[in-house]
Amino acid sequence: MKKNCINLMKYLAVACLFFLGFAQANAQLRFGLKGGFDISNNAINKNILNTGNRLGFQVGGTMELTAPVIGLGCELSVLYGHQRYDVKATDSGYDLSDYNYLRVPLNLKKKFGVLGLLGVFVQAGPYVEFKLSGGDFSNIDKQYKSKSFGTGINAGAGMELMNHLELGMYYRKALTSNYKKDTPSFNDIWKKKPDTWSVDLTYFF
Repeated sequence: MKKNCINLMKYLAVACLFFLGFAQANAQLRFGLKGGFDISNNAINKNILNTGNRLGFQVGGTMELTAPVIGLGCELSVLYGHQRYDVKATDSGYDLSDYNYLRVPLNLKKKFGVLGLLGVFVQAGPYVEFKLSGGDFSNIDKQYKSKSFGTGINAGAGMELMNHLELGMYYRKALTSNYKKDTPSFNDIWKKKPDTWSVDLTYFF
């Protein structure tokens, strides 16, 4: 786990240097708003954003820096997210609280022009996540506390319309465990590394 975190930090450092290098090369800098839903079924059809398919949402600001000719750049976002859970009460007294977090993804991004105002993009990179509240799992005799910090990787692709509006689908994989078990055995770790799909809409000013 330590090795993964060290490699992730190295990637972040290289990406930041790349980002700053572009800034000195008169790259195009844009700011925007991003919002979207986590989904349980990633099948691309009319039901993808049905209420029953949504697991939570994220919303926040984003910044994009792109080289004007080659279409290669970086995107940095700061997103507030809410993950909801639907756990029914049982005789064991299980309870899982909703999870609120702040996620900061930094992605390398490549754009391809297709037809004038229509284009496509792909992007990938690491993220760090900070717990704001919730996410704890408990019953009568045990408690699992969600960790306050996590890291992972994400990747996605989508379409850009009219040079301002982006619609994309993204895959997110955690690299760190989500929970630790607070029992007499303090070294006991419940390793839960979820993967998640989301659909996001971004508007650049």
